[in-house]
Amino acid sequence: MAMESGITVNFSSNEINIRTKTLKDLRSPRFVHIFINEKERHLLIRRCEERDNDAFPIDYAAVEIDKKCRFKAKPLVIYLASVIGLPYPSKTLRFCGNLLEDGDTVLIDLDDHQFLPYPDRSILGVRHG
Repeated sequence: MAMESGITVNFSSNEINIRTKTLKDLRSPRFVHIFINEKERHLLIRRCEERDNDAFPIDYAAVEIDKKCRFKAKPLVIYLASVIGLPYPSKTLRFCGNLLEDGDTVLIDLDDHQFLPYPDRSILGVRHG
C-alpha cells in the first residue's frame, strides 16, 4: 500500500495529501492541477511547471519531512465531498490512482476509496482551521 499512487483527503481538516509515489510518477512537478469529473466520478492530478491561478505548488522540503505533499483546499474538499456523496465534514478517505499513458496525469476513481481509522481530533481537543 505504501508504494501506490493516489491521495488521502481529510474532510475534517480540509487537507488533501498527495502521496510521494504520485509525485514521483508525475516526474516531480513544481505544481499540479486537480480536476474533478463529476459525471465520470474521477479525479485527475496533472503535472504543470508554470504557476497559474489554479495550480497547487509542491513544497519538496515539506515532502521530505512528511513523505507527502499536503495542502489545505476547503472549497475543493467541500465540492469533492458533494461529488462522492459524503456529508461534510466527514471522515478521512484514501484513494489509489493510476498513471495514464501520457505520463503527466494520475487518474483516481472516486468510487474506489477506503475509510482511514484516524481518531476524531475534535474529541481530543485539537482544533482545525
